[in-house]
Amino acid sequence: MIVICICSDTKLYYNIIAYKSRGGVNYIDNPNLPIKISPIFDMLIAHHIGDGTVVNPKRNRKPYFGYRQFDRKYMQLYTKKMESVFGRIQNKNPYKDKTRTYSPTSVSNLFFETYGLSTRNFLSKSARIPNNILKKNSKHLLAFLLGIIIDDGHVDSTEIVIGLHNRNLTKDLQKVCDLLGYKTTYTEKTKEDGSEYGFLHILKNGLLKLWKDYSQLLVQYPEIDLGYKAEQIQQGLEISKRKIKRTPGNDKVILDLFATKSCTVNEIAKEIKMTRQGVRYHITKLLEQGKIKHVGTVGENNFVYATIWSTNYLKEIFSNI
Repeated sequence: MIVICICSDTKLYYNIIAYKSRGGVNYIDNPNLPIKISPIFDMLIAHHIGDGTVVNPKRNRKPYFGYRQFDRKYMQLYTKKMESVFGRIQNKNPYKDKTRTYSPTSVSNLFFETYGLSTRNFLSKSARIPNNILKKNSKHLLAFLLGIIIDDGHVDSTEIVIGLHNRNLTKDLQKVCDLLGYKTTYTEKTKEDGSEYGFLHILKNGLLKLWKDYSQLLVQYPEIDLGYKAEQIQQGLEISKRKIKRTPGNDKVILDLFATKSCTVNEIAKEIKMTRQGVRYHITKLLEQGKIKHVGTVGENNFVYATIWSTNYLKEIFSNI
């Protein structure tokens, strides 16, 4: 049985066992009523800006949100956030693609109406942080920022980098960091195809405070979990205390790794417990000295390196076959 009820009397909430919009397929079972505009609610706004899509159906139906996430844990956490705010979601996804999920229209409509937003506010090129969120306390601001970090952030040792085609949104995020007291820098870059990007760098001192604030908020709202990115942040902060970045002996440590295999910067950093910036420092020196060379690329701009000896040796072997 599905009950649709709009009322102001909180006593009636206990009689609602489920709700959905007219013509909708997905619905909320065992709902949380009244719905609270918590930091998790605002974090979901960030997710729908980050990796969300807005579906505009035909037949005069209202738009609703889709969300795509390839990481299984992050998708599970997204579902937990939705259910912690609204209740159990019965999602009849018509697609077999498990990386995609859809919000009931009734829920999606609430995201629009709470802050007076339209579909344009969730498009990648025109999205901005709602002014009402910018006026909220640190818990709401941090939750929103964490949502963007999960979808669009990159952890680089003791920095978090958020690069967006929407430069105005990137500047909005810097304003959030300013309000939270996180030290940042902002840069812009034009790619070869003429597309322009804004990059927000949350620096080490800012990241230290962010990590402290995140750890405290995580106790109250476990759904904000940063997943593997939390592990990367923690590892980077722990390694940065060692102050071994420019130790000359580390050149030999890295060369010893290359003696047995080719490696990326990330692989080296993880194996010898050094920051990625530190590894890049040594890689640059070894390239200049002609002791190693770039032999390939994994993914996007993730270079693979090997020693000159090993690459020449392999060429000799294959030429004799």
